[in-house]
Amino acid sequence: MFKLLVPVDGSKPAERAVRHAIRLAAEGLEISVLLLHVQPTPLPPSAAKSRRRAEMLHQLEEGEKATRPATRLLERAGVSHKVYARSGAPADGILKFAREKRCEAIVMGTRGMGAIAGLVLGSTAMKVIQLTPVPVTLVK
Repeated sequence: MFKLLVPVDGSKPAERAVRHAIRLAAEGLEISVLLLHVQPTPLPPSAAKSRRRAEMLHQLEEGEKATRPATRLLERAGVSHKVYARSGAPADGILKFAREKRCEAIVMGTRGMGAIAGLVLGSTAMKVIQLTPVPVTLVK
């Protein structure tokens, strides 16, 4: 089974990446989709305990909200998948996860920035493309 990492954040481009993965499966590629949502790093340990707890609950809710549409699409299409959540910088989290799980490819959405804007601002997709050894498909 081909391990395909699909990072999701609840956006339309991420949904289009999931739909692309579903098309690959429909065309005969035997894939297992690993959905990954990376939340920004939680508050530091020095923050008040009640504030950290509230932030963690918020992150869990946001993660579930971000992965729910992708999960529904994959379930309806009958595509094998698992859902994961991590915290940290999105690109770093995606790269580390891809290594840990030995993903064979990554399919991810973009925010639709032009090449110049992407270079100036830096983007998660650009960093992943530059630093991962596995093939990356960007879905606009």
